[in-house]
Amino acid sequence: MNQETAEILWNAPAGASVYRIGLSCGSEYARADAGQFATLRLPEESSPLLRRPFSIHRLIRNDGEFQGIEILYKRVGEFTRKLSQAPAGRRIDILGPLGKGFTVTASIKRPALVAGGIGVAPMVFLAEKLIQAGMASDGAVICLGGRSADDVLCAPDFQAMGLKTRITSEDGSIGEKGRVTEALSDWLKDHSPDMVYACGPVPMLDAVSKIAEKQDIACEVSIETVMACGVGACLGCAIKDTRHQSGYGHVCIDGPVFNAARLELTDRH
Repeated sequence: MNQETAEILWNAPAGASVYRIGLSCGSEYARADAGQFATLRLPEESSPLLRRPFSIHRLIRNDGEFQGIEILYKRVGEFTRKLSQAPAGRRIDILGPLGKGFTVTASIKRPALVAGGIGVAPMVFLAEKLIQAGMASDGAVICLGGRSADDVLCAPDFQAMGLKTRITSEDGSIGEKGRVTEALSDWLKDHSPDMVYACGPVPMLDAVSKIAEKQDIACEVSIETVMACGVGACLGCAIKDTRHQSGYGHVCIDGPVFNAARLELTDRH
């Protein structure tokens, strides 16, 4: 973990209210795991006071040499509005890499990735890591979903990596009409993945974890939540986690990626 001031390499629209920002940062990030995150703050801004957490979307390399990280984010509040206006060359305070990432091993050959909306942010990095670990790209599937076409992101990135791509939207404006969990269930009728990875809204993660449990498939989920500090000091991101004697873990240090079997997601709002 390292705190530094990083230069913005680019900050460009990537969809409806969605942006990609490239940050030149230290070599610690070259060893980051997919699913880890960083917290950002605009140094000269007094509001908002607290840092904001963002998944690492992918590593930036130039001719194999590490340059920094890219973050995919959605403009939804004061901080992301200000962030979307920050030009290349401006500097930003970054702390990371933080948290625990997804399990990636050479034995995982046929994973199913599931992403809802901006929950796709860590999944591009995950797919790249899985391929580096020896997974054949045509052995994996990515199920992408959202309310509408505007919410379905990064499909070309996965297709360029050779992953089978299933797209759903609740209003039918892109792909199949329905929920992303329906696409996963349909895929499982004819396929037996050795791991399910998911990131998105908590109700979606709850549904995915139950589908995986019913099929007896290992499942890891990345939890999206507000984190006041990102390092376990404030204890504000509690989650029901059966591994702990107290019955609770914390997303920032025990996650954000968890074995779904450990969690009780139903009561979260």
